Amino acid sequence: MSDSAIVEIHKKLGAEVVEVDGTSIPAKYLSQDEEFAIARKAAALFDISHFGRLFISGKDSLDLLNRISTNELNGLRPGMGKQAFLATEKGRVVDLCTVFAREDGVLVLTSPGNSEKVRKWIEKFIVSEDVKLQDAANDLVLFLLAGPESATFLRNVAHSSYKTFLDVGKMRRYDFIRIFLKSGDIFLSKTNLVMMNGYLIMVKQEAAGDTWQELVGEMKKIGGSPAGLQTFDVLRVENGTPLSPTELNEEVNPLTVDILDAVHNNKGCYVGQEVIARLQTYDKVRRRLVGLISASKLPQGAKVFDAKSGVAGSEIGVITSSVKSPGLEKEIALGYLAVKEFVPGSKCVVRVGNRNIDAVLSSLPFFV
Repeated sequence: MSDSAIVEIHKKLGAEVVEVDGTSIPAKYLSQDEEFAIARKAAALFDISHFGRLFISGKDSLDLLNRISTNELNGLRPGMGKQAFLATEKGRVVDLCTVFAREDGVLVLTSPGNSEKVRKWIEKFIVSEDVKLQDAANDLVLFLLAGPESATFLRNVAHSSYKTFLDVGKMRRYDFIRIFLKSGDIFLSKTNLVMMNGYLIMVKQEAAGDTWQELVGEMKKIGGSPAGLQTFDVLRVENGTPLSPTELNEEVNPLTVDILDAVHNNKGCYVGQEVIARLQTYDKVRRRLVGLISASKLPQGAKVFDAKSGVAGSEIGVITSSVKSPGLEKEIALGYLAVKEFVPGSKCVVRVGNRNIDAVLSSLPFFV
């Protein structure tokens, strides 16, 4: 089934569709408040095919990725996955990727709109290795199921030859299994992309439309619903999940984002390792990704100042992503802040145009 075909199915089912980085996905199915409530109480289904995906084949593919990424990947076996940063020689972030080891190669998920940059970056390090990269966007569609009833829903609608499938809630994060629906087989991986209880669904392009319609039809039985990008972004920010280019870019290093399980401390050399290790050893990380809460909107790019000195003092941070949280009934944002200035619950000032906006600092994820 072509991309345009599944887009037509989204429209037929009532979705408002937008284009993101060349890919059409639902912006919303219901109102944002309705979708948010459903995701928090039951489960919501998102089409997140705007995320990049690369397929890497060849006997040296996993070894190459291990040599140029921050995590230990050589121990991965088919069915296992991990997150890892790709970093520059200066220890700056190219992207945070999820790496899945398959029987026939390696699948790499990237931030939205970042697959071409990641592909070119990996290709820089191929000399004589048996490695072949290809864009998998036309072959594989990505759905995300998230919410407290997700595991129960999957047990009710799918079957598998894996004994562990009887308790998908205890799957190890990023590992994946093959499961079967009436519409065909899919690959399922546990993820915390927007909340702790979430599952990434990977399905072949030709089966995507049938799979989406089957899942949407079955979700009604548990009070679930399809949802769109607007609600996805709210849940992402609430969860403190960084994406490129807003939070992940060559202005920051992996330790700034504070996703420690994506950085292995004892794996040996990799691209950027010397800088990252020095920052960690000597506690030289000067900024952290934190949360901010306010009664007023906190737009991306706005500067953050200490509450006591205000804009007359030195800048202590910058806003990277901003949404309104239906759960908190407040405006919330992600931003990079000077480590020495971060005290959860303390006040700060955000400069928006000619106005000074009061905000409160928060740990991540936000408590919703």
